[in-house]
Amino acid sequence: MPQNIGPKDTPGDIYYKAYTEEARGNAPHQAPWGLKQKDMFNEFGPCRDWFLNSFPPGEANRQRARTHDGLYQAYVVGEANTRAANHQIVREWRTMVKERADWEKYRERHVRQAREFEKAIAKFDEEKAKFEADRKSEEWGREGLRGKLHTAEDLLAKERAEWKKICAKDNERMYAARSKIIELEGNVAELTRKVEDAQVAQENAKVWRSFTLSLC
Repeated sequence: MPQNIGPKDTPGDIYYKAYTEEARGNAPHQAPWGLKQKDMFNEFGPCRDWFLNSFPPGEANRQRARTHDGLYQAYVVGEANTRAANHQIVREWRTMVKERADWEKYRERHVRQAREFEKAIAKFDEEKAKFEADRKSEEWGREGLRGKLHTAEDLLAKERAEWKKICAKDNERMYAARSKIIELEGNVAELTRKVEDAQVAQENAKVWRSFTLSLC
């Protein structure tokens, strides 16, 4: 049954007191606050309005049913977990940022080496063109021409092999760094969820305290 509604009750008081699971249990929660789009949480009024009216009446009743000791214990546990989670988030965020910076350095080095390889190819093409021009203007023996060409091709093949090794090594490092970043982001998301859960418990406690004070 709805609770007694007094003449001085606010719309929020009436909204919560008039709640019954049978009548409104499946209705969408429509917070009876007066928050405006321009409001910010740097003032007491909007923060208090949000705390008083943000939770659905069913949750408010669940918290109201707690004993004083139970509510106090939930508040202490939630606050401690929130602080501990915040501490771990700060530590892991610092690690994630550092590893992201290391990954950026690997990427920059990879790009720099790619440019150097492109320059080496351009130089080789230039030398090859010069070689073709010299071959036309000079009377070289067939074996001499073949030997010079093979030497140039062997050099290019060696440089390409070295380049592939460098690329493979840098790719492994970048993949490991990226995997670590993804793992840390997942940890941050999990910790954030835990913080939100703890904050919900804390906010429930504050709602109950505010409600208790309003009845005094």
